[in-house]
Amino acid sequence: MDIVNVKTIAYKAIKSVTDIKLVATSYPDTFTVYPTAVYSAAHSSYFRDGEKNELLTKWTITIDLFLDQGSLTDITNKLISLFSDMGFSNDVGDQNMSGVSRVFIKFSGIVNNETKMVTEK
Repeated sequence: MDIVNVKTIAYKAIKSVTDIKLVATSYPDTFTVYPTAVYSAAHSSYFRDGEKNELLTKWTITIDLFLDQGSLTDITNKLISLFSDMGFSNDVGDQNMSGVSRVFIKFSGIVNNETKMVTEK
């Protein structure tokens, strides 16, 4: 059984928020485009059946949002809505870094690789 590729799904969800001008998987050397979203995804086996098929996979998606001026609240709320609709739970924090606003969001959930559904954990 194949593991659902949540990283691809996360990328498409982030890209669907048209307010975000740059989506990347690594931090740029210099930030020249705002708002920027830098994301990563990690997964671990959560449950295997007797035949060693990975039925459930625990996924964590982390998104760092950066903006040089203004508020990231609207973008944050849009991302939370998108990922919540998929079944992911979230933790959110923020930081002001020398005139650049940063919001970090961590989404987590258990993905059933057979039904492709997400349950919070």
